[in-house]
Amino acid sequence: MAILVTGAGGKTSKAVIPQLKAAGIPFVVGSTRGASASAPGADAVKFDWTDASTYPLPFQHAFPSGEKITAVYIVPGPVADPSRAINAFVDYALKAQGVRRFVMCAGESLKKGGPFVGEVWSHFEDVGAEYMVLRPTWFLENYLDWFYLPLKNENKIYTCAGDATIAFVSAEDIAALAIKGLTAEKPFNRDFAVHGPELVTHDQLAEKFSKALGRTIEHVSLTEEQRAAMLAESGIPAGFAQFMAFLEAHAPNEELDTAAAAVTGKKLVSCDAFIEKHKAVWV
Repeated sequence: MAILVTGAGGKTSKAVIPQLKAAGIPFVVGSTRGASASAPGADAVKFDWTDASTYPLPFQHAFPSGEKITAVYIVPGPVADPSRAINAFVDYALKAQGVRRFVMCAGESLKKGGPFVGEVWSHFEDVGAEYMVLRPTWFLENYLDWFYLPLKNENKIYTCAGDATIAFVSAEDIAALAIKGLTAEKPFNRDFAVHGPELVTHDQLAEKFSKALGRTIEHVSLTEEQRAAMLAESGIPAGFAQFMAFLEAHAPNEELDTAAAAVTGKKLVSCDAFIEKHKAVWV
């Protein structure tokens, strides 16, 4: 058994990799940067969703004990038509390499057969693949990068989410579920809404930051347009910034879903625990 991990620069892949290492599960990372994306104990090979000539390369990787790739962790890349590209790779992996197990991480709003990579989800079923689709809510790790500077420099959290309740989740918990999906003896063949252990508003999250950091952190509500512009100014590509702002603005009041936690059996990372672990970042 060995795993192909895509999306090497993404939050969940960065969490999957150390957990695979800790479990002693062989893996290789597929990256558009090729071998330059390698790190100690994490070999990387050239892989590009839009370039079919790179599809065989991960399967040519020489694992220490001759293992073969048996499952793929899919993180959609920033390509124009991700469903078409990912489905082409799934077909290749199934037919040419005999890989049947796929775990895909998308977003909580994903619908089977719907926009973005909803057609990948339906394709898994059409071709008889073994699969798990992860639909996580908002990542706590966003406050380590995308939302980091306003929090550190202005003592503010900007959103257009209003007073919606969110079950903020850590990438560590998403990764733990992904590894179950990749390695379990029996496939799950279903989706999971991946939630953290509690529902909080952004006002309440600001209060948690205030308590941990010893200074007042304020949640500032913006319009969807203002939020998209702010995200774009922070360096996020304009189209993705608009998409993120749309998701924020139209976020429903979530209901806590514990199905994913039941699969991993681990204690989930709470907002308070996450903030305490990383608080030096925002000091």
